[in-house]
Amino acid sequence: MGCRRQPRIPIIRPASLCGMDAKGRAFVDRARVLNMSRDGALLEEVSCGVKVGDLVALRCDEMTRRFRVIWEQSGAGEGRQIGLTAISPVPAIAECWLPASGADDYVRPRVESRRLQTRYECEIAVELRMRGDQGPMWVTASDVSEGGCRVQVPHAMTPLTEVSMALWLDQERVWMHGTVTHSVYGCGTGIRFTQVTQSARLRLANLLAKSETEVPDRRESTIEQNPLCAAYSATS
Repeated sequence: MGCRRQPRIPIIRPASLCGMDAKGRAFVDRARVLNMSRDGALLEEVSCGVKVGDLVALRCDEMTRRFRVIWEQSGAGEGRQIGLTAISPVPAIAECWLPASGADDYVRPRVESRRLQTRYECEIAVELRMRGDQGPMWVTASDVSEGGCRVQVPHAMTPLTEVSMALWLDQERVWMHGTVTHSVYGCGTGIRFTQVTQSARLRLANLLAKSETEVPDRRESTIEQNPLCAAYSATS
C-alpha cells in the first residue's frame, strides 16, 4: 500500500520552479507537473540544481505554492524527476479540485532488490562524519543489517556521499565506512557499509543475532507506516 494521505490528480502542465541555488543566486527553471495532491507534487524535466531538502516555489497556471524537495532521480530523457511536499496552505483556487482525502493503493514498482541482508529493529547510537566536515553528528540508527543501516539525521543528505561512522556496540565504539544510498527528508537516510573490519563485522553479527524484530520492505508490506514518514511522504 502507498503512504500518501490524499490521492494524486494527474495534471500534465508546464510549470516554473523558483528558488535559490547553492551559491545563493535566484533561478527560474521550466519543468512539467505530472500529478499533484493537497500535500505534494511530482515534477519531471527538471534541469536546475535543486537537491533534497531545498525550499522552492512552484508556479503552475494561476497557482503559486511553496514546497520542499524530498527526493530526486534521473529521468528517462533529459532532466530529472523530483518529489515535492507542500509547506504552505492549499491556494483557494485549488480547493475545489484537490480532494481532501481518499484511499491510497499506489505501490512503487520494484526495479531491483535493494537489500542483500535482513534488517532488524535495533536503536544504536552513531557518531557520523562526512568527508570535508570537521565536526561529527550524533545520530541514531533505527534499523540495522550486516550490510547497512538507516539513520535519523536532522537534514537530508546527498546520495553517494561518503561517510565515516562509529556504532556503539556493546558499549564500545566500532568504526566503519559507508556511502549514502538514499535520503528522504524527515524519514531518514540509508547508508550502505563499504569498509568494515572483520572484528566489527563479528560484533555487528552478534548484536543482530539477539534481535527478534525484522524490518520489512515498506513496498512489500501492508503494515502501518511510520507517522513521521507519513508527514513527508506526499510523493513516492
